[in-house]
Amino acid sequence: MSFARSQPFQHIQPLQPLNSGQLNNRVNNITPVKAARSFKENVPVPTQDPKTKRKKEKLSTLCKTPPSIVRTRTGRDYRRGTFLGEGGFARCFQMKDSSGKIYAAKTVAKASIKNEKTKTKLLSEIKIHKSLKHPNIVNFVDCFEDDVNVYILLEICPNQSLMELLKTRKRVSEPEVRFFMVQIVGAIKYLHSRRVIHRDLKLGNIFFDPKMNLKIGDFGLASVLPAGDARKYTICGTPNYIAPEVLGGKTVGHSFEVDIWAIGIMMYALLIGKPPFQAKDVQVIYERIKKTEYSFPIDKPISPEAKELIQDLLSLNPLNRPTIDEVLQYSWFKGAFPEKTLETSLSNTPQGLNEISKAQSAINFTNTKASSGIYTPKVKNPVEILRSDLHSEQPRTMLPQSLSPGDTKDKYQEVDPTQMGKPTRKVNFNGTYSTTIKRLNQICFETYQNMRRLEYSKHEMLDAMELPSCENPTLISKWVDYSNKYGFSYQLNTDDIGVLFNDDNTILRLHNSDKFLELIYHENEGWTCIENSSSHPPTQARKQLEIVDFFAKYMNSNLSNVSANEDRKETVFLRRYTRTSEYIMFEMTNGTFQFNFKDHHKICISKSGSAITHISPSRMIQTHPLIFILKQGNFPSSEVPDCLEKIAVIKEAIKRKAFKE
Repeated sequence: MSFARSQPFQHIQPLQPLNSGQLNNRVNNITPVKAARSFKENVPVPTQDPKTKRKKEKLSTLCKTPPSIVRTRTGRDYRRGTFLGEGGFARCFQMKDSSGKIYAAKTVAKASIKNEKTKTKLLSEIKIHKSLKHPNIVNFVDCFEDDVNVYILLEICPNQSLMELLKTRKRVSEPEVRFFMVQIVGAIKYLHSRRVIHRDLKLGNIFFDPKMNLKIGDFGLASVLPAGDARKYTICGTPNYIAPEVLGGKTVGHSFEVDIWAIGIMMYALLIGKPPFQAKDVQVIYERIKKTEYSFPIDKPISPEAKELIQDLLSLNPLNRPTIDEVLQYSWFKGAFPEKTLETSLSNTPQGLNEISKAQSAINFTNTKASSGIYTPKVKNPVEILRSDLHSEQPRTMLPQSLSPGDTKDKYQEVDPTQMGKPTRKVNFNGTYSTTIKRLNQICFETYQNMRRLEYSKHEMLDAMELPSCENPTLISKWVDYSNKYGFSYQLNTDDIGVLFNDDNTILRLHNSDKFLELIYHENEGWTCIENSSSHPPTQARKQLEIVDFFAKYMNSNLSNVSANEDRKETVFLRRYTRTSEYIMFEMTNGTFQFNFKDHHKICISKSGSAITHISPSRMIQTHPLIFILKQGNFPSSEVPDCLEKIAVIKEAIKRKAFKE
């Protein structure tokens, strides 16, 4: 691990968490800018008593000025330059390498790292930022340490931030903001494709590089969302920008939509001159956010198209906000669009913006989307935080070897997205295998978002779209609701028979096999699948197997199949069912949603919302890409009564499940 020092190490003690005091500010509030100034947004904070204030000022002195020459163990030397600014418990300085290239060095005092939680947050920030490479994200250069400080070397952005631009300009023109939004959306799309939520997007964290392109910085609150978890629960962010679901904390949880909300806040602030919920009291801000209580001032007019986009971005329900792919499809982006941002924009509105022709605006819009990565295929290496990234191998150092310079390719084990969310086998105590199943809320959430995306895309040419391959899904062919005593029994069109018992556990007897599967629910661990032999079942499963056999005999004697039988392509369980006056809804472990409507037509949504299947009362079955049916308005072989209305009912039902979970 590399170090920077001004004198030989003497009596260096291992880094230990300090055991007194609390950190009220995070350590990573520094970002690369040009002039010396505070990095905090101009938002109100709760008043503090004098004792708290004195304590805070004392801790800020822990940030020591680096030596004039910072020598690292890798042989790279940096000359300390101008002090750029400070925030929280970090300070920022210019650093120049031997070739004369200038960087911004975020300097964090080790003494300000009070506990393991704070240390983990800093190391997580380094890992996430180091793993990112995008033209609209501040470039991570290096990280090293000495006995006093940790240094994070970043690309320097000499033209300040959107916050400084707005302070100078008071309001920004719509053509300029369109350009800004495309670059911001491109960066956020990249982050989300790598399962990173920024969680602190604001004007003060978005900087201009030497060519006046925008760059997102400050990943101190960023988090990686694991494939098996659709929510985060930490309350964090900047008051004026925080999303309503974040304020809900552990009772609600939040996901990628908090960054979509922040886009709406920034867009409003740039066009109107201040954030929509701003108030003198933080609690008033929070109450306004919870009620989405804001307005568009009459004396600061903006276009109806801009209002429409802002209103959708600031939807109280996160599932009603446009996805990151849908944002740029709004009609507002069809207005005047400049080729680039000029340096004169930092102080004045450029001339002739509204005179840009419609044809030239369309070309500029397309080119900006391309340079911002909008058309780039989805990234195939989501960020993963490894244990080795958070623990030092040597007691006297803080930065792990996995975060050392130039070691990225060998140390980072990226996740293959084709494996993300797939069941993973593990041997349990009785020698059989168990499989961890994806959470219901994640499946509902992803399916609903994909259905929304396809609705927005239905006006595009089908020839230009990549349609999914479709095959008939595994269906529930028969069912009996005996939940007043045992549970819900069902038979699949593979002839596998299962019972979802009242305790939420399931037994599935496989057709033409001696095997049966138990799907067991654990409060803290989720769902686990265990395979057993029918001839030698565990004692606790024998009674339940008898109930399965009872239902099997009843259904085979009294009920008809709703579709023709098929060979088993995969093992599928019923996870949950919902009965209403209009339909019964089945949610399966493979992500299929089956709806049996009261008019005896049945519709399934599968393949994460990209495929749709219809089973007619006469047992005729057809499966097509959902985008095809949305575009045509109905199924081609045999029309479904009120087809689009049924699809809308399905989407709304899945949405309710996603948000309720």
